[in-house]
Amino acid sequence: MRSFQQLANRMSACDGGNAGVERSAVRFLDRHLAEDEEPALGAHIISPRRGYLHHGIYVGDGRVVHYAGLAYGLYHAPVEEVSLTQFARGRGVWARWRRPPAFDHAEIVSRARSRVGEARYGLLNNNCEHFCEWCVHGEARSYQIERLLSLQRVTAIIMAWILRGSAHSQPPPSARNMAI
Repeated sequence: MRSFQQLANRMSACDGGNAGVERSAVRFLDRHLAEDEEPALGAHIISPRRGYLHHGIYVGDGRVVHYAGLAYGLYHAPVEEVSLTQFARGRGVWARWRRPPAFDHAEIVSRARSRVGEARYGLLNNNCEHFCEWCVHGEARSYQIERLLSLQRVTAIIMAWILRGSAHSQPPPSARNMAI
């Protein structure tokens, strides 16, 4: 188990002088990869973009399988295999560290490659994070979308309370009990 001090030191070293975006975009326990470091086979990797994180699966030999989605503009691009450099697009790359994978490394790579060419991208239900979570954990899930929808729900509850005009009343029970 890593100590808190080791994690804090690594986090400050990962900053690398980049203000805000990359530092705030990744989770505290995600591991920043050095410029010449190759991710582990089957690793779920992330690279910050403006306003979101882009996800992919490292399949070896400097290659990444990812759901390109809206990466190239307004049209939906399919699942594709690209170089790590193309995936990163000049930004940092982190290895996602959440929980142990449900599959071994070779199976994760096989699952990722089995979907190359798929063109059913959906921002809310089939994006790059859904794809990677499915490859690694067997469950298509996007924590970014879950957070976004949760924040929208909280905002709607607060706005309804404000618009109700009762500055002196308690917020609705659902707002008081909700964890953000």
